[in-house]
Amino acid sequence: MNDDHDLAGSSPDATSFDDGPYPALKAFLLSRGVPRHKQTAEVAGLLGLAKTSVFRKFKGESSFSLPELKVIADHFATDVDTLRGLAPGHADRGTGGAATEPARLHLPGLPAQGQLQPGPALAADDVCDLVAVRIGEQWHVHAGSSPEVRGHVRHGIASLRLTSAPRPRVALLEDDDNAAAVVAMALEGEGMVVQTHKTSADLSASLARRPFQGYVIDWLLGAGTAEAAIRQIRAGQPSAPIAITTGALHTGAETEGSLIPFAEQFSVGIFEKPFRQAVLASYLRRGMTDPSPR
Repeated sequence: MNDDHDLAGSSPDATSFDDGPYPALKAFLLSRGVPRHKQTAEVAGLLGLAKTSVFRKFKGESSFSLPELKVIADHFATDVDTLRGLAPGHADRGTGGAATEPARLHLPGLPAQGQLQPGPALAADDVCDLVAVRIGEQWHVHAGSSPEVRGHVRHGIASLRLTSAPRPRVALLEDDDNAAAVVAMALEGEGMVVQTHKTSADLSASLARRPFQGYVIDWLLGAGTAEAAIRQIRAGQPSAPIAITTGALHTGAETEGSLIPFAEQFSVGIFEKPFRQAVLASYLRRGMTDPSPR
C-alpha cells in the first residue's frame, strides 16, 4: 500500500492545518520531521491501528482518546497538551491545584501503578521512607534506601494515590516459545497476568472456562492463521482488545489488502513485528474492562 495517499482517496495530511480537527497534532508531527503525507502511517504504527482508522480520526469522523494522545506524546518526549494546542498543565489537576502524574511503583505488596504528586528535590543527606525519581518521561517510586535511585535526582512525595484491583488477564496465542516469553515478560512488567497458549485449541479451552480482558494473537500459526480464534473471541466479547502480531506483511506471506479488512471487520489492532512492547501494552490497557461472565 502506498503511504503517500490516504486509503479513502483523499489524504488528511494534504489539507491545511487550519482545516479539520487536530491542527496542533499535525503541526507538531511536521515539526518533528514527519511530512504531511506520512503522518497517518506514522500515527497508525505508534497506536497499532489500521491507517484507515487513523485517517477517520484526522477527518473528525472519530476522535483520538487521551490515552492514544499520551502514546504519541511519550514517543516524541512531549506532553498531551502540546499535541492538543493547549498550554501545558491546563487541566488534569489533582488535590489542591497541584498536578498529579502516573507513577510506576517499585514497592513489594503494593500495586504497580499510582498517581503521584511529586514534592521538591531532596538534598543529598535528606532521608525519606519513599522517594520519587523521574527517568525519561516516567515517575518511579522506590523505598528511600533502594539502590535503584542512586545517580538520580530524588524527590519527596507530596501525595501518592493508590488503587488495588485484580490485575488484568491477557491471553497470548503464540506458537514460538521465545517470542511468547518476550511478550509475556513485557506485559507482566506492565502489571498484567499473561496466560500463554500455543494452539487455537488451547485458547478455546481456556475461553470455555473464563474469558480474558485482552488478547495478543500471532496471526500465522503453523500452516494456518488465527482467524477462527479471533472469530470465537469476538462472538463472546465484542469489544475486548485484540492485538494481532505478525511478520507476514514484511515477508509477503500476507498482504494489507487481505489482513487489514479482516482486522477492521473484527476491530483488532495490527502490530507488525518487530513492534514496541510498550505500545502493545498501551493498546491493551486502553480497551480492557472486566469480561462479562459466561
